[in-house]
Amino acid sequence: MPNDLLRPDPARFNLTSFAELLPVRDHIIGEDLGSFGGFHAGMMHSLAPLTPYEGVIAENLIAIEWELLQHRRMRDASLRKIIQMSIRAAVVAREKAAVDETWALIRKADGTQIDETKPIAFDQDAAEIMSLELAQRAVSRKPAEFAAACEEIEAMGLSVVELMGQAYRTNDWSVSGHEEKLQELERRRREVRRDFDGLQKARPIEAEVIEG
Repeated sequence: MPNDLLRPDPARFNLTSFAELLPVRDHIIGEDLGSFGGFHAGMMHSLAPLTPYEGVIAENLIAIEWELLQHRRMRDASLRKIIQMSIRAAVVAREKAAVDETWALIRKADGTQIDETKPIAFDQDAAEIMSLELAQRAVSRKPAEFAAACEEIEAMGLSVVELMGQAYRTNDWSVSGHEEKLQELERRRREVRRDFDGLQKARPIEAEVIEG
């Protein structure tokens, strides 16, 4: 019957683990602190490399998978930023239009020459603050706050789905650059996974001959 392949003993090479041959990965700002350690442990358990070389290939595969996750996070952050910029521009435009409409009604009411600095003037700073507040609520993780923001955005005549679509269609490198990198990483992942699967299939198997 086939026997399980025995793992090489790291102690033969004055090591406690073959992982000691690999460089320690430092945390990168923007990542959730400690998240890579858990991800790495889970992936290693799933891939279960048996030899040092399988371990090296597994590390390459894990690095690619992690980079895929991070590029998706960065792309999504860029999408949110683009959507927020659209929301902020719409709020500022709404506030300015409201002031312009007020002045138009005043002119229509008496037809006189009006000092347009009094009593109503467009406050750019206040509009910017209002726009930032709505943009922040539009990415809130609190369901009620997020839903209210979406309703306010729709009330301005904007479609939240179309805002998302416009962000995805943008030529901004902050999105398109990550999309290109994701495609490249997907190709590399398939290639490295093919190599890893090939190593596993090539493992020597000890077997005993069963005589009839």
